[in-house]
Parts: sequence; structure tokens; C-alpha cells
Amino acid sequence: MRRLFNILLYGFLAICITVSVGSGLVYFLLSASVPDYDEDFTVAGLGGPVDILRDSSAVPHISATSAADVYFAIGFVHAQDRLGQLLRARRKAEASWPSDETLSVAPAVSDALASYAAGVNAWLELVSEGGRGRGSPELLIADERSIAAWTPGDSLRIARSFLNGLRPGSAREGMPSISGAIIPTDRPRVPELLATDPQQRLNAWAMDGDRTATGTPILAAEISGSLSLPSKWYLADLQFSTGPAIGATMPGVPFAIVGRNARVAWAFRSLPVPDEEAPGGPSSMQTAGFLTMLELFARSADANDATRVAADMLPKGMEALVIDRETVDRWPKEEAVRASSFRDIRLAELETRQSIFSTEGVMGVQRDTVSSVARTLLPLMAKELWFVQSRDSTEGTDADSLRRELLDRLASWNGEMDRYSPEPLLFWTWVWALQQRILKDEFPIAKQLWTRPNPDFLYAVLSDRRGSAIWCDIRPSSPRETCEKQVRVALDDALGWLVDRYGRDLSTWTWGEEHTLDMQWSPISSRGLLTDLLSLQAPISGDPFTQFLTSFGVEEDRPFLVSAGSNFQTVMSISEAAGSYYISPAGQSGHPLSRFYDNLFPSWIQGEYLTMSTDLSLARGGASGISRLTPATSDNPRMSEGQSE
Repeated sequence: MRRLFNILLYGFLAICITVSVGSGLVYFLLSASVPDYDEDFTVAGLGGPVDILRDSSAVPHISATSAADVYFAIGFVHAQDRLGQLLRARRKAEASWPSDETLSVAPAVSDALASYAAGVNAWLELVSEGGRGRGSPELLIADERSIAAWTPGDSLRIARSFLNGLRPGSAREGMPSISGAIIPTDRPRVPELLATDPQQRLNAWAMDGDRTATGTPILAAEISGSLSLPSKWYLADLQFSTGPAIGATMPGVPFAIVGRNARVAWAFRSLPVPDEEAPGGPSSMQTAGFLTMLELFARSADANDATRVAADMLPKGMEALVIDRETVDRWPKEEAVRASSFRDIRLAELETRQSIFSTEGVMGVQRDTVSSVARTLLPLMAKELWFVQSRDSTEGTDADSLRRELLDRLASWNGEMDRYSPEPLLFWTWVWALQQRILKDEFPIAKQLWTRPNPDFLYAVLSDRRGSAIWCDIRPSSPRETCEKQVRVALDDALGWLVDRYGRDLSTWTWGEEHTLDMQWSPISSRGLLTDLLSLQAPISGDPFTQFLTSFGVEEDRPFLVSAGSNFQTVMSISEAAGSYYISPAGQSGHPLSRFYDNLFPSWIQGEYLTMSTDLSLARGGASGISRLTPATSDNPRMSEGQSE
């Protein structure tokens, strides 16, 4: 018996040692790819020295004597922090547009893309020499043992993929053909039913100086899309000899998509473009024009100068907003007319609520979580229930009492989608159940039509626009169901679902229990222990139609799980020395072992903006690293500071 015990003990110890050694080795290999922000490098391809100052949030402030060296450096730091993301973006773009077309682009853009590619390749060469864990954790298990050099064409394709993602996805996903076959002939065609959202969206609005506390314009901008780690956006300050340009860059592209220089700030608003007008998405030439416009924006002297550029190069489906110290300008000159969305309705309410706005007030508007959907749909859904007892109670007085408590809560609710409140959960579960009641019998296979929240369609049906109330009828059944009947039954469906999950004490239910953000590390698509360790999860306020946007409706079994939303928000005022204010859900680094992997997440959840300044003296306070890139020469061969000669 003692011998058996010793064998088991030694076996257990051996397993523990093996696991410990294996874990230590894995950790060592992974940590080798975490960049040292204080490391200096000697690299080929530079015209002169470049200084890279990373502030307390790891935002790089790049200073050089030439624009070419600045673009080289942004390529270098993109690869340093987001190499895996760069390569994934390249593979995705190549799959969509495999041909590498030769384009006639402006010389400044051509030079910028070439310099950027040289910077990416300089980091790739350092990685290939070993000792840096292949530059990114996911590349340790990649099939390919060598990484192809970056080219200017790679950046063009990634920019083209971004522009294509601004279009609605219906045509690309085959929805028109499905919809044409499955809509019953006795149902009125409601356009909102088949509308699909784009992969990402740009939104922006501006306040004239006569409505701001400083007397100068304020520009608010947002980029929404999938929420994953790392973020699609990378903050950077490019200190050109002609002045700085700071904002949100996209790894793979050297220009600020949304940003400002010392004189102007710019942003864009997405506009709907029917697929028949652009069946193939943006062309290569349109993409080149877009990049040219961004490069010129960074050098614009005033708002009018910037919009003159946009007039020739702005892609279809985008509106450009530009401010300087005196003017708010846009292209097209006349504000684009589009159908008013629920978000637009709420924004108009907030804009008219007060006459003068500070930058803090504009931030409050961006983070607003009051839902116009709730304020619009709830009176239509509950109009027959708020003042009369349920006529369909089959569960006795206890069920009626619970219904009454729910309805009383919703009657006094202002539509605030607060993560700690039960009312948003009550409302959206009711809407979710109602949408299934109306659509699931007609579209049993096309789940996206009844799992994706579609309040525009529900409003048309509940208000009986052009006879749309007929959608409430379940076709195989008799007699004909009314919308009032479906609303009452959907309420019981919602209550049953909630009671099964949370019990009968309504006061303990909260929106955040179901409305939870799940930001996963992009290289891993399947769920598992590793995914859970690397992901960020938290209850979150808002809904898909609030100013602070949090989208859901992808998973049928977890209908309110958040997978997309406001990925980047900024408020910019040229008059303020601080520069601009930004908020992003993740960190600058794409490496899970970096302290800058998720350092911005708590601020984003709490709605705390960070300052992004073009003033290097401010950026030095609490700097996380200072690095220098030095040109390689025959007497000074390329090496990092840590290498011996």
C-alpha cells in the first residue's frame, strides 16, 4: 500500500512539474512578443532619426523631419502593436480583391503608402531574426513559417474593405433573393423588414460656435462596428514638420480616418447607398481618392479648404463634416436628406434641450442611453393593457399581479437603458417575444428576420401603416389574430421566459444580466477556457438605438448579448489646447500579456473620456515609453539597441 501511495504521489508530482514547465515555456514564448516601448532600433529605409513617445495610454506621438519618416514610423508601430491584426486584415482583403491593381494615385499618397510598407517590413525583419516570439501570439501556431513582405497594394485593399463595410449587407448576404421568394402575397411589403445594417457605420454631428461655451465649433464623431480585441482602431499622433495630425488610424492604413490637425478637425457620416447604385462596392480608384482626401485633410488650412478636397474625392455614401476655429462645413454642402432613425430622433431632442454646450455636454450626448425606441413602441404595445386587466389570464391572480407590476414599472419608466434597472429587460424581452410572434410563422428558417431587433418594422405594424397590421395574423390559424391579441400573448411569453431564468421577484431583474458585453480576442473564434480568459465581459447600458450604441440580436439563445456598438467616440474643438477627447473600448496593444491590452476598458464602460493631445509636453507626463528609430548606414548596420556589434 505504501509503495502504491509513493507511485501515485510521484506521478502526481511529475504531472505538476510537467504542467508548470509547459506553462512557463508557453508564457515565455508569448511574453517574448510583447514590445518594449523604451527599446531603440537602427533600421534601414529611414531618411533621418524618428522619436516615438508613447503617452500614459500608449498612444504613440511620432516626430520626424520628413513626412516619409513619419509614415514609416506609423507602419513600424502598427506592426509592433498589432502585427496579427495586420496580417488578418490583409488575408481578408486579399480574399475579397485578389488582384493587385496598379493605381494612379497622388504622389504624396503613393510615397506615404511606400513608406508605411517599409516601416511594417522593418519590424517584420526584426521579428524574423528571432527572439520576439514571431511578433504576435497567434503567429506561434500559424501554419506559414514566413510572412510575405507588406506592399502598398495591401494598404489599398484594406482601405477598400473598410469602405465596402459601410454598405448594408443585404446584397452580399443574398437577402433580396430570399425575401422575394418568402414574402407571402397577402402581406404588404414593409421595406423596413428586409433592411440590413452595414458591418460598420460612421456618425458625426457638429455644434456651431454660437451654441458652444467657447464660441468655437465642436465636432462629435463615432465609429461603430463589431466589438472585439484588439479594437479595429489605433490612436496615433503624427507630428509632421508642417504640424501635427492626431486621431483614429486603422492598422494597415497610415492616415487618420477621424482626426484633427492644429487648424481643422474632420469626421464622416455614413449615408445609405442602394446596392443597385454600387453593386460591386467601392472601386480601386475610389479607394485611392479616399486615401488622397485623408492625406490632404491632415494638411488643410481651414474648413473650406478641406471641403474643397472632399468635393472631388469623397466616396458615394459618405458625408464629410469639418470644423475650424470659426466654421462648420460639410460636403455635400446641403445636409443629406435621409429617413429619420430612432437615434436621430433622440439626438434632435438632446440638441434642443439646451442652448449652449460645453465639450463635457457634448460628451454627455454621445454617452446618452435613453432609447427613443422604448418611448415610441411602448405606448403602442401597452395602450390596451395599462388601463384594463388582462383578458387572457390563465394562470390565476398571481400571474395577473406580476403582469400588473411589470406594466406599472413600464408606465413610469423614461426609457433609460440602465444596466442596473429591470425596465429595459422587461421592455426588450417583450419586444423580442412580440417580433417572434409576428414573424416566426412566416419565416421559420430566416432567423435573422425575427431575432434581430427591428423596431421600424414593429412600428409600421402596430400603427397599421398601409394595412401592415395584417402581419399580426398567424396564417395557418383561424380565427384571425389581431395585434392587440399578439401583444398580450407576447407579454405572457416574455414573463414566462424571465421567470424561468430569474424567478418571480421582479425587483431583482436587471438589464445587465442579459445585456452583457462579450469582447473576444479576434484570433480565436470558438468558445473555450482560453477564449474566456482573453475576453472582456461586463454588463453594459444602452441598446442598438441609443446614442451610446450597443447592438445585440445575433444569438437566439442569448438574444441580448452585445457583440457590436460604439467602437470609438471623440469630441474635438480646435480652440482647446488639450486637442481632443476620445473613448475606446480596449487598449492600444493587441497582445493579451501587455498592460495596454485592455487598459481603456474601465473608462469606456464608465463613460470617462481621455485627452488626446498634440502637445508633446502634455504627452510626456506619465509616458509609458520613449523610443528612437535611427537610419542604418554602412558604418551603423541595422540592429536593435540590445544587440551586440
